Amino acid sequence: MLSIIILAAGKGTRMKSELPKVLFEVAGKPMISYVLELAETLNPERTILVIGSGSETVRKRLEGEKITFCLQKEQKGTADAVIEAMKLVPKDEPGKVLILCGDMPLMKNETLKAFMDKSDKPINFISVNAPDPKGYGRVVKAAGGEVIKIVEEKDANPYEQKITEINAGVYYCDVHELRKRLSKVTNNNAQNEFYLTDIVKGGANAYQHDDYKEFTGVNDRLQLAEAASILWQQRAAEIMKAGVTIMDAKTFYCDGDVKIGQDTVIYPNVVIEKGSAIGKNCQIYPGCRIEASFIEEGCRILDGTLIENSFIGAASVIGPMAHLRPGSKLEGDNRVGNFVELKKTGLGKGSKASHLSYLGDAKIGANVNIGCGTITCNYDGFSKYETVIGDEVFVGSDVQFVAPVEIEQGALIASGTTVTRNVPKNALAIARVQQDNQAEKGKIIMERNRAKKR
Repeated sequence: MLSIIILAAGKGTRMKSELPKVLFEVAGKPMISYVLELAETLNPERTILVIGSGSETVRKRLEGEKITFCLQKEQKGTADAVIEAMKLVPKDEPGKVLILCGDMPLMKNETLKAFMDKSDKPINFISVNAPDPKGYGRVVKAAGGEVIKIVEEKDANPYEQKITEINAGVYYCDVHELRKRLSKVTNNNAQNEFYLTDIVKGGANAYQHDDYKEFTGVNDRLQLAEAASILWQQRAAEIMKAGVTIMDAKTFYCDGDVKIGQDTVIYPNVVIEKGSAIGKNCQIYPGCRIEASFIEEGCRILDGTLIENSFIGAASVIGPMAHLRPGSKLEGDNRVGNFVELKKTGLGKGSKASHLSYLGDAKIGANVNIGCGTITCNYDGFSKYETVIGDEVFVGSDVQFVAPVEIEQGALIASGTTVTRNVPKNALAIARVQQDNQAEKGKIIMERNRAKKR
């Protein structure tokens, strides 16, 4: 039987925030989520999450996860946290206990499996050689390589502080031996805490891993940014190996659940989030952000475009500087151009809104042309109303549709028209104030302006 204990009770004071440290997002999701997902891949009998500071916030955020919460009421050290968690493991149950830290989002499944496979003693832990071991517990060994102890930096003497082999904070223990050694841990140290590192006294196996970065703990916002950068670049590498061109991996920000098709080209400074899917042969230009959206193949998303919770059909061109708000659906071969905003609006196949328009709560048919400056007046201060535009309608520039209103197939809406009533099929709708050219008044105004300039 395998029990996994994840330590996540720390205050995270160096984050300088009221948000519990393990809930800080790293490359798209809370750092604790990476550890929980990793734990699940090992098929444990149970996963116990030790929480403390901000416990209610953590519980609420992780509601529905397959974990058992354990509250460490007082922050008395990592050994005390494990003692509390072990109360949730049946005393007569045989098996192993894997102890992880909740602030290590870079750990990999294959590393933990190799560690567990090669752990041949009742107490085993992972160590790494760090170029800068500051802040970490040093692994002190005898001349023959046997582990003597792990000493925390504040308790280390000058010789011990020069040691570069550090404790990664991951343990794999026989459950009964762990209980026995935990009972012997004292708080006779510089911080008056019960250190989990003391369980190695009496013999332990140090499994040395060659990548110290994998066990980087996130303790401040600088380390948060460093961990996110590593994850983003790992994702970029995986995506490029799958046949996608990323022009600058250092400025590509992508969540782990995003899918991107072959031969798509992604320019610098692009953000793709929350399960978005992008088809083959697309081009995503600089400065775009795509969130929880589906983009079919052959689309071009031009510079500075924001797309949220939307569907874009094949061979469409969006942007530059367009905004597709949640609920937008484009059937394909669409053009949504400069400074066009859509909200809960559908565009039929081949329809276009090329620039400077707002279309909200609208159903627009196929092969419709929306002229520059067109808006749907869909909100009267109390309720939202719908505009329906049929197939092959031509809308001139500077048109206002005062919803609810329906424009039937083939209608022509003249430029400058305010539409307040339904327009029948193939009709011309025009609603303008009559133009009046007043020559004498024009001359007077011009002479007055010239006099002011003198």
